[in-house]
Amino acid sequence: MMNFSTWLTFFLLMTAIAYTPGPMTMFSMSSSVQNGFYRTLPAIAGGSFSYLTQMAVVYLGLGVIVQESMLVFKSIKWAGVLYLFILAIKNWRQSADGSGFKDTVSEVSSTRQFSLGFATGISNPKSVLVFTVLFPQFIDPVHYTNHFITLSISFFFIQGSSAIAYALFGARVFLWLRQRCLTHIQNKITAAILFLAGGMLACSEK
Repeated sequence: MMNFSTWLTFFLLMTAIAYTPGPMTMFSMSSSVQNGFYRTLPAIAGGSFSYLTQMAVVYLGLGVIVQESMLVFKSIKWAGVLYLFILAIKNWRQSADGSGFKDTVSEVSSTRQFSLGFATGISNPKSVLVFTVLFPQFIDPVHYTNHFITLSISFFFIQGSSAIAYALFGARVFLWLRQRCLTHIQNKITAAILFLAGGMLACSEK
């Protein structure tokens, strides 16, 4: 079993990352604005299925790395730090003007929505980096399979909840902030959280 404090650290860090605007969350938001919340659910399901596919691939590849090179395994930590800092800088500099969003509802098939969600998720470098760069920070190689499954299940529910939150509430909140020219505040707060997370990871002993 994974140590609770280790899992809690991962949970908080993953929540901060998952709720950071990214391809899947922004797609969920845009789809909700244009098609309505319920028509967006198949797209969220498609994105979630793509993450399961990525997890299966990364599990096999990362397992080989863990078994063959502890040095490589530990060096991934600094790739994780760099990833968080780059993500923070990107959010700090982002204008978030919300161009391209339309407050209208249109008809779209569930199959097409699922396909679009899958394509968005499978091509999302953010999720691949999470699996290959951040997961190792919380995995004990001795319990590789057990820990990977624990982190994967946690990620699946956190990422799913963020997509639903953006679809259900995010679109309206985003439009409200845009109307008041306050969207830059959201980006600055997100960037600060990611800078803090990167600093904590850099100072960790692992």
